[in-house]
Amino acid sequence: MKQMNGQKILLGALVLVLALVSFNLYFSKQDAEKENERLTDQVERLTAKEKQSEALYTQTEAFIEATFEGDSLRYFTESYRSEVEGEVAEAETMHGHSRSHTEDLEIFNISVRPAEEGFQVYAIYRITLTGVEGEMETPGSQRVMYLMSQMHWIEEQGGWKVDTHDLEPLTSGEEFEEAINNG
Repeated sequence: MKQMNGQKILLGALVLVLALVSFNLYFSKQDAEKENERLTDQVERLTAKEKQSEALYTQTEAFIEATFEGDSLRYFTESYRSEVEGEVAEAETMHGHSRSHTEDLEIFNISVRPAEEGFQVYAIYRITLTGVEGEMETPGSQRVMYLMSQMHWIEEQGGWKVDTHDLEPLTSGEEFEEAINNG
């Protein structure tokens, strides 16, 4: 009988250990599933942000090219377009429709950063101006400019639009090239 009680005690202990292990495995699995869901959501958010950044990178390149071709208004939000159209009309009245032609646009860097609403984008690039109506066509007489644009992109009517744009020369191309050549 003593042997039978020892076997029952051993069997009972074994059942208790199995119950505890099963209990721990069940709750560990639940915790792992919750953590997996959280990580999946985080990966989806990061992937969505990355896709937005890539789209804005491409949009920014197209916007910069359009800016120097005189077609940037189509990238502006409605409110920013109405603000800028007055300035464009005033400039055309003052200077006529002559426009300096551009060539050799080279974008060095585009940085996309999330902002409170939308994204703040910075772009650094070089452009060569040929002069009004191509008047500076002799080699070496073209004006090289290094510029930085700061744009605030927001989502409007299902697409990304520029809400503000600041264009600043970093330095004149001649000064920049002279500094590089003189070490």
